[in-house]
Amino acid sequence: MHLQEGLLTRRTIYKFKKDSIDPAIIQRALESAVHAPNHKMTQPWHFYVLQREAKTKLAQRKKEMKWEGFLDKESDHAKKAGEAAYEYINDLPAVIVVTAHRYSVDPVREREDYAAVCCAVENFMLALWSEGVGSKWSTGGLVNDGEIHNIIGAGEEESAAAVLYVGYPSEIPKRQQRNVEESITWVDETEYPG
Repeated sequence: MHLQEGLLTRRTIYKFKKDSIDPAIIQRALESAVHAPNHKMTQPWHFYVLQREAKTKLAQRKKEMKWEGFLDKESDHAKKAGEAAYEYINDLPAVIVVTAHRYSVDPVREREDYAAVCCAVENFMLALWSEGVGSKWSTGGLVNDGEIHNIIGAGEEESAAAVLYVGYPSEIPKRQQRNVEESITWVDETEYPG
């Protein structure tokens, strides 16, 4: 797959097959990830590839977080939502948590490093896609939950940036139309310079 094709065809995958992924594919994607641009070669990322026990702990935490959102935690709806969240994560072929180094004394460096981590995540996802493996980049509840550090064994100097759900797609969402012209302004040109 050519790079441009990967950029234009990659989709966020929500439904995954349970088929296992060859660890060599994950390793190649990680190799691509760490070649992301980063200011001053800080390489501010760390990728935690969760194995069985850690993945189960993460699934359990997601289940608890679902329950916390319900007033009646014993209701059938709360129980089903919690179990669905647990099964979704626990059944995934791979889960990767990505952290960024934290620099509380230098907010500019912290921002630059977070941007570099995002580039690394995108490289990782595109490398997977080039091998037919899909992914979903989650930045929601688990990323902002302090318990994730205990689950993965991250240090105090790390901040969770992404939870990546990885597997072969059981369905690929249709591409949503995007108007590139609405996102571009050519400065000091009256029209497209090409």
